[in-house]
Amino acid sequence: MPAFNRILFVFPETRYPSGQPPLGIASLSALAKLSGCEVELCDMSFLKDPFNSFRSRMLSYKPDLIAISIVTPQLKAAVRVAEIIRSSGVNAVFVAGGPHATVLPEDTLRRMKSDFVYSGEGEIAFARFLETGRWDDIPGACWMSGDETRRNPGLLLTENLDSLPFPDRSIFDMEKYFSSWYSMDRVDPSLRGTSVMATRGCPFKCTFCQPTLSEIFGKKIRKRSPLNITDELEYLMDEFGINAFMFEDSTFILDHDWVHAICDEMLSRGVELKWCCNVRADLLSGELLDHMKEAGLAKINMGVESASQRVLDDIYNKGITVEGVKEALRLANDRGIFVQGYFMLGAPGETIEEMKRTIDFAAKQPFDDAVFDITTPFPHTMLWDMTKELINRDYSEFDCFQTSVYSLDGIASGSIEKMKKRAFLKFYLQPKRLFRTIRTVLGPRKLKRTLLKVRRV
Repeated sequence: MPAFNRILFVFPETRYPSGQPPLGIASLSALAKLSGCEVELCDMSFLKDPFNSFRSRMLSYKPDLIAISIVTPQLKAAVRVAEIIRSSGVNAVFVAGGPHATVLPEDTLRRMKSDFVYSGEGEIAFARFLETGRWDDIPGACWMSGDETRRNPGLLLTENLDSLPFPDRSIFDMEKYFSSWYSMDRVDPSLRGTSVMATRGCPFKCTFCQPTLSEIFGKKIRKRSPLNITDELEYLMDEFGINAFMFEDSTFILDHDWVHAICDEMLSRGVELKWCCNVRADLLSGELLDHMKEAGLAKINMGVESASQRVLDDIYNKGITVEGVKEALRLANDRGIFVQGYFMLGAPGETIEEMKRTIDFAAKQPFDDAVFDITTPFPHTMLWDMTKELINRDYSEFDCFQTSVYSLDGIASGSIEKMKKRAFLKFYLQPKRLFRTIRTVLGPRKLKRTLLKVRRV
């Protein structure tokens, strides 16, 4: 018998709903159900009155365990959820986890006033906790003992990812996620798609991600087998009727032989899905793109960040070149594969001229879509350590879509935010893109998704 009977998961996304359900929560839900627990989710993404809805759900469900997953931009909402839990008198163990909790466990514990905080990849630890009800012997757990903070060192990593059950998407209102999924709108806005994760870990040293990723997933790259991945794709086709998906992995194409094996498996089984994935410019090859396209690849998302080689090297430690990005674009364009570029503006030390160069580069190069974010030093990343004396906001206020958190010499307050908006206008109103932009946003379903995207502009 499990130590808990009724689990309430909480996803505290109250500002930027998207079509990507949180697969970390879904994975824990699948394990909880295998352990014999009853599970519910309060997904705040699409709720009109999220906090009162959470209170009502909690009081009616009467969970004996409440688990919340947090990324830094969700911290303010998560703290409010915690206040509701503590003021309600509900007799439930309360645990906080996720990326933010992993890098700042003691501070998360203080802000959330949870029974404990878990740092790291959750599946093994969560299964152990459900079995015993104890957290004081779990590596990665952090809790209060009297007036002192206690923290167990170590990570519990699942070496064989195939051993995990598929994420439990039944806890989500998947129709709302499908109607909000805009990852491949440029390819075809009518596609019905979702997210898939095939790997864990990242070997690269980009300052805006590391060492956070390694603290969650370790330094070793772990991959699901091509058979296991294709099994999940077939399950998603049968269960939810998808005709598209996105590999959310940041380093999906690191191992070309493995990607080729996935493509072979999809082709041999007749899995006919359109899909997209994230890529690094320095890892692309024509041979790989040809095989992926044969297996259904229609779009790639490329992390470019900046058109200044100095910024790429000295600030972001990205490990790519501007010329390499141009070559990757050429390879994709020659094959009719859509390309979305990810860019950042407003890093400390980046000049206005370098930002303008990035915007011009994005607009003039043959990208089909672009995302411009404001450079944000998430806690405990190398970028945070390099620039923390310039940060002028508490990280509960961090929002890479809307607000610069830096005091930058020679750059007036609000300038980065205005530049970001101009970047989107310059990109999407370019004559060569204008017709496709209009075609993508017209129609009731398309307009709804466009409004979701505009929230981030």
